[in-house]
Amino acid sequence: MLTLVGSGVAQAVWTASAVNPTASARSGAVTISQTGFADLATTYTSTVLTATKLVTVTNGTVPARYNLVLDTTSSAPAAFAGDITVRTWLIAAPGVCATTPPTGTPSRSWATGVTLSGDLAAAATVRYCVQTSITSAAAGNTPGTTMTARMDLKAHAGNWTSPVTTVTTVQKVANTAPRALVAVQKTHSAISMSWSAPDDKTVTRYQVYRGIDKISEVQSATTFTDTDRVASTQYEYTVRAVDGSNNVLAASNVLAVTTNKQPPAPNVWFHVVTADGSCVEAAAPQVEGRVLATTQCSTAPSSSFQFVAEPDSTYKIAAKTTGRVWDSRAKKQGSSDVTLSVEDGGPKKLEQRFTLTSGDDSTGGFQIRSVQESRQCMQSGATGAALTMQACVTAPVPKNQQFTLVEVAP
Repeated sequence: MLTLVGSGVAQAVWTASAVNPTASARSGAVTISQTGFADLATTYTSTVLTATKLVTVTNGTVPARYNLVLDTTSSAPAAFAGDITVRTWLIAAPGVCATTPPTGTPSRSWATGVTLSGDLAAAATVRYCVQTSITSAAAGNTPGTTMTARMDLKAHAGNWTSPVTTVTTVQKVANTAPRALVAVQKTHSAISMSWSAPDDKTVTRYQVYRGIDKISEVQSATTFTDTDRVASTQYEYTVRAVDGSNNVLAASNVLAVTTNKQPPAPNVWFHVVTADGSCVEAAAPQVEGRVLATTQCSTAPSSSFQFVAEPDSTYKIAAKTTGRVWDSRAKKQGSSDVTLSVEDGGPKKLEQRFTLTSGDDSTGGFQIRSVQESRQCMQSGATGAALTMQACVTAPVPKNQQFTLVEVAP
């Protein structure tokens, strides 16, 4: 308390605590935000090896210091994260990120991480260009690999700290390798295979390898048939994709396939397959004179037949599900159904004997000729239609007179 006595001029001096004028900070007032990090989601391909995006950090209403950390989640493959280079540089508003970083920009990786920090006035922004890249070699060695990148952002002013903002984004390498290479059919002299296309949409064609030998390099379809092979021989195949820039990409799985025995091998059951992929069928009722027809191939025993060699190099063709054999009725001339009949060792024997004549050496197809009338060959129609004996045609053999013998798994 200060008391003045009398009428003169009074003066008073005292010492007060110093006060520093600052913006008041209260809980929740320190905030920070960003845009752009999620845009770094990238699928690297043989032609897309770099991603450059603008990340903008915006401060709240209180002057604060920000801290921005770029790294990976704990589940990210360490080696892959180390393969991806990360470069950052500041730009002035309203700048656009160049495709080439300024000279001297340091190179880090997702594995080592990047920390960016600085001071921002209230409502101020700072802009970073963030560029990630992977080499063609590294991408080729990691097809289908995925990692999650992470950004943690926070700000602090005095003793006040903003909540941490966490954003993740995924970077991966497209699966450039053809997948699921499998054999879809084989004979004694040919192997047909197929595969699934890779995820990399830049692929324009495929190279097919038998062992280390490239046997096709202009293949655009996802199927291939290797012909003129040797019976009872194992072959190994791989397929590589090629992109529009002629970069040869990752290899598929290795397919090991053994060609069938030279048909008609003894004691082996076969599917008799037409050129359109249907199978000869001996389905019930398997009565005398039943007409043979074709149907969709299946594992049913009614589509399995055995070729039993005779001393004169002819064959009787026996159905697995019955003791009956094929009968050509060829003596009638012209069109004649092929039927199932009880084996006859007498007058009808020659109707029940056949020879196999190579129709297409590349795929292993045969003409099946009647012994009774050597100018008559078995001919197929549409799936479900009866098999008939028709005049043999050669040079070239028509597809409806070609049949392939495909071994039936035991």
